[in-house]
Amino acid sequence: MRARDSPLAYRAQSPQAMDEPKSIPSEPMPLDMENRDPNNINDHVRVHFEDAFGEPDGSHSIPGVWSMSYKTFNGVKSCCYIVLSVLCGCPLAFCWALQFACIQCCHIWMVGPCIRLWNMNVSCLKMFWSSCVHCICDPCWEACGLCLSIIRVQNKNG
Repeated sequence: MRARDSPLAYRAQSPQAMDEPKSIPSEPMPLDMENRDPNNINDHVRVHFEDAFGEPDGSHSIPGVWSMSYKTFNGVKSCCYIVLSVLCGCPLAFCWALQFACIQCCHIWMVGPCIRLWNMNVSCLKMFWSSCVHCICDPCWEACGLCLSIIRVQNKNG
């Protein structure tokens, strides 16, 4: 085997071989405690008092009822969310982390190679189909082109 045919020679020539292998980061990205939905993935569940309740002109309750309703709505919604978050947040985060890890593993080790294999097989069928179509259609289109090429159009100004 010649020196330039060796795997080491190829590796030295390949720009990708010079890159360090990518690994899982040892520490996750820092957590933004102010903006907890930076990608706005949950805008559809944002509900304020004004989104749920509104009194049209002519149908107003007394100001105390409206004010207490506002405070009650916000207080109960906030407390309920906090309690549910404390009870369910960590267990659900654990379950979703497992789910996403399994999906990632499935895509990396099963779906990706299957798609690559499919594309390899389909490319052979594509070449075969293309040849068949060209063998059948090209003569017909050439004949139509020859027939239509003898048509001459003349404009008469008159």
